[in-house]
Amino acid sequence: MSRPSDDVRHRAGALALILAPGLTLAADLVQASPSGHDTASELTSIAGQPGAATLSAGLGFLALVLMVPAYLAMARPLWDTHPRAALVGTSLSVAGVLGLVALMGSAPVTVAMAQGGADRAEMVALTDRYEGSVLVGVWIGLMLLGSVIGPLVLGVTLWRSGWSVVVPGALALGVALMMADAGRWPLAAGYACTWIGLGTVGVGLLRGAGAATVLDADRGPVGVT
Repeated sequence: MSRPSDDVRHRAGALALILAPGLTLAADLVQASPSGHDTASELTSIAGQPGAATLSAGLGFLALVLMVPAYLAMARPLWDTHPRAALVGTSLSVAGVLGLVALMGSAPVTVAMAQGGADRAEMVALTDRYEGSVLVGVWIGLMLLGSVIGPLVLGVTLWRSGWSVVVPGALALGVALMMADAGRWPLAAGYACTWIGLGTVGVGLLRGAGAATVLDADRGPVGVT
């Protein structure tokens, strides 16, 4: 029998699975949409609505903070039966979060430059030089590798353990939409699919009142259908 403190911790992780991807979607929706994907268009968009850019960065950072306990909760049903998949999925997912946090560190500087009235051509050149650096390239690679493969490893393994196919299906569709680079609304739809995938696990864990993490070898995860 689990202790009351364990149940609180498990419920907190389940709530993080629901809240974190929702905050990510909110962060994407509140920011101003640039007219193009080039650096000049993005800086112009930030300069036009610096408050929205700051709010988006704040929501995004809060989402990333919650993503760590969310991924730990997502992997928790797998440690006893699929420890390798749990380790690989959790490690990659958290690494992806760290890569994105590193990239988000430049957001306040970008907003300050856009508001400061500096020469636009110089700002574009500095931003492009920063984004083209080796270290930023490492962060981007870490973010893409972790945030794409890690959750999919966990989602597919959960499905093989008896969870709904909605979990890996929604996560895979979300990745496809986000990687398509087809505009603001397909990107938002990708975030929404990720919310559905992670949220399905969170709701399942909450419905199980902590018992959803106990796996039965014949029946799959208890309390989750």
